[in-house]
Amino acid sequence: MKRFLLSCLLVTVAGTVALTSQSDGRRPTVVVDAVALDKNGAPVTDLKPSDVEVWIGRFQVPIDKLELVTHDREGAGRIIILLMDDMTVQLSMIARAQEAARRFVTSMLPGDRAAVVMLSDPSFETTSDMAKLRRAVESYTVRATGVMRQEDVGAHVLKTVAGIAGALLEAGEGRKAIVGIGSGWVYDRPIPPPQVSTLNPLPDWIDAMRAMSRSRTAFYVIDPGGLGNNRAEGGDSGFARETGGHAYLNVNDLELAADRIRRETSSYYMITTGNPPVGGSGLRQLDVKSLRSGVTVRTRRAVH
Repeated sequence: MKRFLLSCLLVTVAGTVALTSQSDGRRPTVVVDAVALDKNGAPVTDLKPSDVEVWIGRFQVPIDKLELVTHDREGAGRIIILLMDDMTVQLSMIARAQEAARRFVTSMLPGDRAAVVMLSDPSFETTSDMAKLRRAVESYTVRATGVMRQEDVGAHVLKTVAGIAGALLEAGEGRKAIVGIGSGWVYDRPIPPPQVSTLNPLPDWIDAMRAMSRSRTAFYVIDPGGLGNNRAEGGDSGFARETGGHAYLNVNDLELAADRIRRETSSYYMITTGNPPVGGSGLRQLDVKSLRSGVTVRTRRAVH
């Protein structure tokens, strides 16, 4: 799933409603969330507007405000949804998937809420009750689902992510993240190659991207299979990266992966920019560029 696919999708969705745009009473604005990392993956907390460029479509837009948000700010508690793959993970990987989920639960901070959600039954209610979350993690297992086509699993993932992100739209202003713990080829590659798919995945992809953008929710992936045991590359070209997160595939240290996600959800920037009158009112390509050497700024690759 290379980046050119997103470019095609941005053209496809022109005409949808621009729900993430806000108005300051003078002119339309867009608010995006972004994380800034140094070369070691540690958060950078002293960026200034002059350190960043924001492009929407083909237009560079002025930065009206760049605000650092940290967990100690009032009302900035995180919401983390642990989406457990109980459909495709190998039985031998159950304990490792639980290990990754447990790391998030045991490191919750005051004001945080979380939910443990099963991919086969994605109903959820967030809570700050760590004991309840631990019980949900310990009850995780893999269901017998029978043989499922890759495109059917991918469509289910996209619809599930869209539904969760839609529910988070009303969940307040704190940092929101969905962490898919399971097979990388399911979570980070929900659209199979054309030669093995008979479905049109674009509507489901668009719905998921739109919901993630509206609710300003990032999607992360942790594959418990570890080094050499997954069918996706991860990194900068998958679904997680398109929504502002990251896919940790081919990684044996699951606690390290979880800790990096927790750091990113505890320190991030809210960037308010002008809203260029281009590209209709649908998803438009977004690019936030760091002008400071050694610093990477990451955000979603599409915005309303």
